[in-house]
Amino acid sequence: MGSFAVIIKGMFRQEQRNGRVIMGYLLGFAVMGYWMSGFLRYASDTGEPVNILESFCVVEQHYVNMLFLVLGWFLVVADAPFMKGNIYLLLYRCGRKRWNMGMFFYILMQAFLYTAAMAVFTIIISSFFGFVGNMWSSPVYSLAHDVTNNIGAKYNITFPWLAMMKVMSVPQAFAVTFLFLYLYLAFMGALLYAAALLFSGIAGMVAVMGVHLTGYLRMMDGYTETSLLARAVPGNFIDGTLSYWQSAALFLALIVVLMVLSSVFVKKIEFQSGTEVEG
Repeated sequence: MGSFAVIIKGMFRQEQRNGRVIMGYLLGFAVMGYWMSGFLRYASDTGEPVNILESFCVVEQHYVNMLFLVLGWFLVVADAPFMKGNIYLLLYRCGRKRWNMGMFFYILMQAFLYTAAMAVFTIIISSFFGFVGNMWSSPVYSLAHDVTNNIGAKYNITFPWLAMMKVMSVPQAFAVTFLFLYLYLAFMGALLYAAALLFSGIAGMVAVMGVHLTGYLRMMDGYTETSLLARAVPGNFIDGTLSYWQSAALFLALIVVLMVLSSVFVKKIEFQSGTEVEG
């Protein structure tokens, strides 16, 4: 456990000062802010307050927002498998297996921080327009009933998830939305790391961009069952049963598979010692 802590602490110390990571978070805030501005402008025009947790539920489940929000996350973890600086030296101090697991746990923790940052950002902004409680607001009810897309076309935001509103309170919907976004980001980060470890950083980025864009296209064509991105939008699978938890189980299973594969192959990979070490 001590070596895990050293690796994870070293990773955060190295990466959080990296301009690329900062730009990734800023891109995420910009994307969330853009779509949230439409929702809050709509709520303001209605003259009704919104629940401060609703903005995250609405914006995170807006398809186009999800397409671009994940790009900020890719920027945060773009240096995978992080073979540079003192972290490279830890490979020899801690051993390959511990080093690999440390990288995975760093990605899982960084994915949580990215998700939490986006959620907190929406809550802070929404606090100027809303209230705290379990109830859904009138603007969101109207948005969910906007079958003609008049509101969506005017304010560039949608929320067609009536089933979610019927079976969940706002805090419950917020928690589920948070979890599904986190699991999707964690999976994509794990995929990027594993592909970069086995092949190259460029191959890893091509892999995750391919999976992400394919998921978006299939989701837009209505094939939500076979779209991983669609499974990060819980409203697609909430139907009054607990079937939406299958998406969470799928993401967890994929993360575990990638973790096992990387732990097997990391023992056989020939690292280029010294070529990527800084200082």
